Amino acid sequence: MPACPPRAALLPALSVLLGLAATALAPPAGAAEEGPGETPAPRAVTADGRPAKVADVLRHCETKRSACTFVIDRKLSREYVTAVKSLGNAVINCTQNDMAVDRTVTLRTGTTDNIGGEISGQITAEGSISASGEVTTNLSNDTSSENKTPNLKDGPTSTNGTKTTVAGGAKAAGSTSARLAFQAAFKATYSKSWTAEATEQTVYKTTVNAHDMLVFGASAAMRRVAGSLVADTGQRILGIVVDSPSMVNSSTFIAQTYAAPAGVCGGTRPTGNTAPTPAPGPGPVPAPGPPSAVEVPAARAVPSGAEPKRAVVVPAAAH
Repeated sequence: MPACPPRAALLPALSVLLGLAATALAPPAGAAEEGPGETPAPRAVTADGRPAKVADVLRHCETKRSACTFVIDRKLSREYVTAVKSLGNAVINCTQNDMAVDRTVTLRTGTTDNIGGEISGQITAEGSISASGEVTTNLSNDTSSENKTPNLKDGPTSTNGTKTTVAGGAKAAGSTSARLAFQAAFKATYSKSWTAEATEQTVYKTTVNAHDMLVFGASAAMRRVAGSLVADTGQRILGIVVDSPSMVNSSTFIAQTYAAPAGVCGGTRPTGNTAPTPAPGPGPVPAPGPPSAVEVPAARAVPSGAEPKRAVVVPAAAH
């Protein structure tokens, strides 16, 4: 996956979470613009154009492997970049000296669709799939977002996508056939295999001055594919959209440096960038001071309306 060139305009990191005024981030090369627009509501019709039920069409699709095909509308499909969102925790230097930070930042993106996970969902739990694609369990799909920061060295990790859960109960059918139909159409249209999940990362090395904090954000490069699921009976589900990781553009990480909010480190900000730490003298051992470095959830760490002292755009690399 090729790296994107540096952007000219930056969106203050975390503006989505903090409600700051958003400045548009310049999109990656080849991307149309930020955001995919509104997600349409799918609708089903019969062969003669009368309204039908989406569930009925999906039920027919699972009767045999070739029951349905997916037709991609290239005019409505597009590349886009998501708004910048925070990644993990802010790293705050609570010492009186500069601190070297070496972080591996990872972004994992997944796929969502607007027909209840029939294309994006993966059946991995206790249910069994018959030859017709019928699943003898009850599936539910939820959009999930997870941020992990294991330690200062490894850096933040963000995971976004769909989560499929399985519980005992009624039958759920159609997922296998709808997914296979979409995969076949995608490969025929774009001459590439569809990627349902992607992992991108970058290694970022910098120096954080005393009582400054480093905050990471990420803008994911995505592709929206729009089209219709067409049954061999003439029934159709119109207005289907599938959002999945881009195979053309790379996502972007943004590293921003802010002054640490008052009181976080429990001490006085030094007058210089590299103020020395006094050597211990004779006498009783002083009480433990503030921690040398702390991690604070980024959404809480950046004061509303704060402007970064420095911002660096870092292209991601496939991993």
